[in-house]
Amino acid sequence: MARALKAAAANSVGLFSRLHAPVRTVRAFSTLQPLDQVAGPVWNLGRLNHVAIAVPDLEKAAAFYKNILGAQVSEAVPLPEHGVSVVFVNLGNTKMELLHPLGSESPIAGFLQKNKAGGMHHICIEFQDTCVGHAGLLHRWIT
Repeated sequence: MARALKAAAANSVGLFSRLHAPVRTVRAFSTLQPLDQVAGPVWNLGRLNHVAIAVPDLEKAAAFYKNILGAQVSEAVPLPEHGVSVVFVNLGNTKMELLHPLGSESPIAGFLQKNKAGGMHHICIEFQDTCVGHAGLLHRWIT
């Protein structure tokens, strides 16, 4: 199975070439204290809701997951309020969001300018109460 996936990925003409490249460290938040000195959890983490991947070619990426990997893939949905078009890939226990910019002002357009082949943009983990979580971050000087 792993060989079949590698062969399929190799035939996708570099669509996911960054999967084999070293991953850069991305600063997701900042704190005035070292993270090992931030006492106690901010909130109780829930399930992984989705992993969002910015892609330079939405149709090609959706076709790869649908036709090569056999995943259940949605139609493209434009979300102008977020400046993206999104395709959802259902993985059973979670989803992937394939993101493509809607216009040059999209935050995904800027991401793709820096990461020409695309890559992981964000992850979304569910938790109970947004207000409590945000207050907990601020209380611990994490922004």
